[in-house]
Amino acid sequence: MLVYALVLLALLLLSAFFSSAETAFLSMQRIQLEHRVRAGVPGAAAIVRLLDRPHRLLSAVRLGRQLTNAGVAVTGAVIALALLPRGWGALGATVVVTMLLVLFGEVVPKAIALGHSFAIGRLWAIPMAVWTRITWPVTFALDGLTRLLLRVFGNPEAISPVTLDVAELRTAIRLGVESGAIEVNASNRLIGAITLQQRQVQEIMTPRTEMVLAGVGEPLRDVAARLAQYGFQRMPVYEGSPDEIVGYVHVGDVNVSHLGGIEQRSVRDIMRPAVFESEHSPIARVLAVMQERASYLVLLVDEFGTTSGLVTLEDIMEEVVGTLRSESMEGGAEAVSGKRAARDGRRLEVEGSRLLVDLSLELDVDVTQVDANTVAGLVLYYTRRFPEPGESVDHKGCRFTVLEADERRVRRVAVERLGHDGMRADTR
Repeated sequence: MLVYALVLLALLLLSAFFSSAETAFLSMQRIQLEHRVRAGVPGAAAIVRLLDRPHRLLSAVRLGRQLTNAGVAVTGAVIALALLPRGWGALGATVVVTMLLVLFGEVVPKAIALGHSFAIGRLWAIPMAVWTRITWPVTFALDGLTRLLLRVFGNPEAISPVTLDVAELRTAIRLGVESGAIEVNASNRLIGAITLQQRQVQEIMTPRTEMVLAGVGEPLRDVAARLAQYGFQRMPVYEGSPDEIVGYVHVGDVNVSHLGGIEQRSVRDIMRPAVFESEHSPIARVLAVMQERASYLVLLVDEFGTTSGLVTLEDIMEEVVGTLRSESMEGGAEAVSGKRAARDGRRLEVEGSRLLVDLSLELDVDVTQVDANTVAGLVLYYTRRFPEPGESVDHKGCRFTVLEADERRVRRVAVERLGHDGMRADTR
């Protein structure tokens, strides 16, 4: 009887081994494992090798559990029949074996493995690798059958590698902020960087109506004065019509030529070639074009080839690191390009060209669920006309009040939280 008791104990330990291994391996996050592998943490590489074939690993674990549980049932039945009165052996064996398996073969080992998944996984990695090799013929057949059944039932994604899309990355970053692992400013930079491929450059461009241009034959003296007036580093150059952009000038070239006393030179003499890109291009692509062409300014065209706006490297960088301060402005004031905001208590005053994505981050309210990209577009979406100053619309628990507007543009808007979300949008 002592031999049977020792066999039962050994089988329960094996059952605990397989149960804890299953929980430990399957509860570990692949990203954390890859990080540990690159950091050289001992045992991480062995775990990754096992998880590279998850179905084969799962088949080996389940096979081991079934064999050990069957052994526990048989051994427990033999012991119960020998110790309990006649007629009570079967019932006693069922109750005792079930309690032992649930407690020592399932609940306790899985709870321990769930709380110490990497430590348990590192401990069991080599024994599990040996077990998968021993049971290779059986697990190979089970793995192939599993893949076949998954395809038959229309779930091929279940056997594809685990990846994270942009939305999941944003959620992971927000969870990092909530846990204190990532600072708020750092999270905004991370989100800005990973969304460059998804967002179109027209969302951050300076519209054609707000561009300051120089004529191709204009004296450098006038261009230098205009650059100093607006604090710009670059200025597009047109020939004939403002829609015919042929290049741009840089403030450094203008100042060198102007201050050098060569006042007879025109813009054409120092003009740099223009770089064009579609307004629908991803921001990441435009950034790559800037790097390839060594140009910090890209002109954007619509589907008809008409200039619709421009974007600079500073515009793209602001989407990642936040608003940049201009050295040319006294006291480091923020450059005004539709991105300046002023707070007055609960009110936030923004330019009409302020992106709803950026405003959502500042308000901590998602106001992007509307067919518009900017604050002005949101107001026009509800009013269906150019509003008068003082008119307001409500959207997602925020009130947007027009401060400045004309017959062509909503220039400035005040945004105020109403204290509750989901309020029906209307106009006043």
